[in-house]
Amino acid sequence: MTDYMAVAQEAANFIEAQRLEGRAKWRRADQGAGSDYSLYHGSSGIILLLLELHAATGSAQALADAVAAGEEVAAHLGRVERLSVSVSHGWPGYAFAMNELARASGREDFRALAGRCLEQLRAQASDLGAGIGWIEPMPFSDITGFTGDREIHDQSVGAAGAGLVLLYGHRHGLHPRALDWAVASAERLLEVAETTPDGLRWPMMADMPFAFTAPNFAHGGAGVGYFLAEAHKVTGDPRYLDAAKAAARYVMSRASTVGDGRLVCHTEEARNPIFYLGACHGPAGTGRLFLELAALTGEAVWLDEARALTRGLVALGAPETRSKGLWNNHGQCCGDAGVGEFALLMARRTGDEAYLALARRCADVIVAGSRIEDGRRSWIQAEHRDRPAFVEAQTGYMQGAAGIASFLVHLATTLSGRPVKLALPDWPEDSGGEAGGLPI
Repeated sequence: MTDYMAVAQEAANFIEAQRLEGRAKWRRADQGAGSDYSLYHGSSGIILLLLELHAATGSAQALADAVAAGEEVAAHLGRVERLSVSVSHGWPGYAFAMNELARASGREDFRALAGRCLEQLRAQASDLGAGIGWIEPMPFSDITGFTGDREIHDQSVGAAGAGLVLLYGHRHGLHPRALDWAVASAERLLEVAETTPDGLRWPMMADMPFAFTAPNFAHGGAGVGYFLAEAHKVTGDPRYLDAAKAAARYVMSRASTVGDGRLVCHTEEARNPIFYLGACHGPAGTGRLFLELAALTGEAVWLDEARALTRGLVALGAPETRSKGLWNNHGQCCGDAGVGEFALLMARRTGDEAYLALARRCADVIVAGSRIEDGRRSWIQAEHRDRPAFVEAQTGYMQGAAGIASFLVHLATTLSGRPVKLALPDWPEDSGGEAGGLPI
């Protein structure tokens, strides 16, 4: 049997080898010196893994390294005036990482910084219609060629993701206005929802300059619906639950039968649909909405849909068979680690051992796809589906060794009967521990 915890530690050894000399910061990839502090690619995401290793193994060094990195992140945040609304690269992700570091270390300065990040997030919001929203330079301009400012709606880089972190901030008492701001975000998203005969949908941004109707989690209605379901959980407002259910109905109206399951297309414009399988546009993301609706309503149909999405994933041969929507990527965002995390969530919610077996299959594919040198394990992979030749061994959480190792820690500790997972604000509360917390 593979020692998944040992593999995770080897991944941590690789990350450590990429440390920039004299600094609590790591290279983004093993080639070149590029680095950042973000949750997606940079130091904040590596901090999450270090906290999990500390919780799982008791390593004082892991906690010390996390604190040192947090101090450098704090210094960086003290130098900047404006960041994105994106959880991946902006204020919300930093708020989450700094508060989790505060909880593990007992450092009040990190907790206070998390609260200031939420204040900065609100300060950059605009009063729009019934609530608030964020108008920013449109994302992915480097890929699409389109530029200009837009109101951003989605879970990955927009208001829905920010709203989830504001709800997290409310739960953890980071700011007395956090819930008010989350509700204002929800009100605006209700207002801009597009009503269709099949339910509600949201574009990634207002005034979309190119065709990109994405039903799933990261940039589509499933992610917005998930935020509204979480807002209902906190406020009890039935409008939010109704909207979340309408979002889920729309998502599944765009599903196709695959084997004995179903999968939702990446975008509706594609003549030949591509089915992503990871957290970004795949069942590992979209399925979270259905699991939350099942828990909130007790209606069996939503759990049935989550099961159907997982069967569709398996019907394409995942994780062993690579398809267009499961390319050379083992990470949390697009690859096997994200699929494995969702399998663990399904196992926990249903008690079905088949999902635990799926998680182990994901881990075995991950291990087989790694390289190891001098006790350092890494993964050379393609971050982008449409750039298959551009491969890197990254260090970060969503696309690199930190996130892969995080899944392996989660699996190893689940198998040992004491699951450790620092669940991000866009994961259901019982994904391993509490949402945004460790079972210590």
